[in-house]
Amino acid sequence: MLVTAVAAATIMGDSMLYNVLPSQVDAFGISVGLVGVLLSANRLVRLVSNLVAAWAMERLGMRGPLLASGFLALGTTVAYGTAPWFSVLLVARLVWGMTFSVFRLSGYLVVLEESSDGSRGRLMGFFTSGMRIGSIIGVLLGGLLFDVTGRTVSFLVIAAIGLVGLPAALALLKSGHAAVIESAPSADGAGKDLPHTDSTQSPAISQKASENPIQTESPDHSSSATSLTSVRPSGPATLSEKIWDVLISKAPELSFRQRRMILTANFTFFCFQLVMNGVLISSLGYFLNLRLGAGAAIAGMVIGIATLNGMLISTRWISGLSAPYFGHVGDKYGRTRILAVSIPICLVALLLLAFSPSLWLIVAWLPVAFVATAASITALDSLVGGLAPERRRAQIMSRYATWQDSGSALGPLIVFAVLEYTTSSFVFVYLGGATLLAFAFVVFLTTVRAGRADEVS
Repeated sequence: MLVTAVAAATIMGDSMLYNVLPSQVDAFGISVGLVGVLLSANRLVRLVSNLVAAWAMERLGMRGPLLASGFLALGTTVAYGTAPWFSVLLVARLVWGMTFSVFRLSGYLVVLEESSDGSRGRLMGFFTSGMRIGSIIGVLLGGLLFDVTGRTVSFLVIAAIGLVGLPAALALLKSGHAAVIESAPSADGAGKDLPHTDSTQSPAISQKASENPIQTESPDHSSSATSLTSVRPSGPATLSEKIWDVLISKAPELSFRQRRMILTANFTFFCFQLVMNGVLISSLGYFLNLRLGAGAAIAGMVIGIATLNGMLISTRWISGLSAPYFGHVGDKYGRTRILAVSIPICLVALLLLAFSPSLWLIVAWLPVAFVATAASITALDSLVGGLAPERRRAQIMSRYATWQDSGSALGPLIVFAVLEYTTSSFVFVYLGGATLLAFAFVVFLTTVRAGRADEVS
C-alpha cells in the first residue's frame, strides 16, 4: 500500500500532460511534431534508466533512490506548467522517466517479495491499479483545471496535491519491508543463485522457484525440479547465451522453454504498449480536437477538449482499478486465458478508430477496450514475474520494463511524426497498430501451444 501510494502521488503530473499537451498544443508553444518527442522522451530515457535503477537499488536499496525520485518527480510537474522553452520541458520529461524507473521497479520487487503464485496476480493488479488512481486525478482534475485556470496554475495545483505522497515514502522507508533488496544476500557464486529447497524455506519462495510457463495456464500444475536447472555450460558464454542475456537478462538457471516464454511475453508487451499506450493514448486528444474543434455539447453544455479528453482517458485508468480482479482470475484460471480474450477486444477498438464514422460508437467501445488493457497488462506482469528466479527479479523485471518503454516511446514518435504532415493518416496509424498487435497475439499463442507440446513430450 505504501509503495503504491508513492507511485500514485507522483504520476499525476505525467498523466495530466498526456491529456492537455496533445489537446492544447498551442498553450505550450510547440509544433505538433514536437508533441511526440516530449511524450516519448521519458520512455526513451528509461531504456537506460531501468538498468541504472536496478543497479542502484541492488547496491543502495530503496531508501535513497525512492525518496530522491519523489522530490524530483514533483519538480517535473512544476516544470510542465512554468517552463518557457521546449528544451526545459524536454529535460523535465527525461528526469521524470528516470524517476519512474525507480517507482515501477520498487513496486514490482515489493509485490514479488510479498506474494505467492496464488496471490501474485491480485497484488500486482493492486499495485498497477492503485498507482493509476493518481493518473485518474491527473487527467480529470488536471484537464478541468487547465480549461478553467490555464497552464501554470493547473500544474502547480497538481504538484501541490502530489506532496501528499511524500509522507507515504517516509513511512515506507521506515518499515521493515523497505529494504527488500538490501536484506537479500548477494549472489557470490552459481550455487547461491539457484533456488533453495531446504526445509527452512518459506512455502511462498519454494512455490515461486518451481514455476514454469505451463504453470501460468494452470496454477495448480507442478513443475519438475529440473525446470530451473542451469542450461549454461561452464566456460565462456556462447553467442546464443549472450543474445539471451540481452533479450531477457542473464538467467542461466532458466530452461530454454522458460526463456522462450519470457521473450514472447516481452515482445507481446512491447507491441501492446506501442499500440494501446504509445499510439492510442497519446493521439486521442489530437484526434478529438480534429473531430470536435473547440469542444463538445453534452446535455446542452459545452465541454472543453481538455476536460472531454480527460474524461475519456480517465476511463483507461478507472478501468485499471479492475486489475486486482483480473489478477485473481488469472491466478485461478490461467493468465494466457485472460490474454486470449482481452487482446481481441483491443483490436476491435483500433478498427473502430480507423473506420467508424460514429464518434460516439468509438467513445462507447473505448472503456471496454481499456478494461481489456488493464487485464492484459496484469496478466503479462504476473506471467513474467512468476518465471523470474528469486535472485534475478530485479534484472529480469527491469528488462521486461525496458521492452515496455521501447514500445511506449515509439508510439508517440511515429504517430505525431506522421500527423505533422497530414491529419488524414489516422486510418493508417490505427490500422497499422491493429496489424502489429494481431501479429504479436499470434506469436504469443503459438509459443504457449509449443510450451504445452514440450510439456507433454
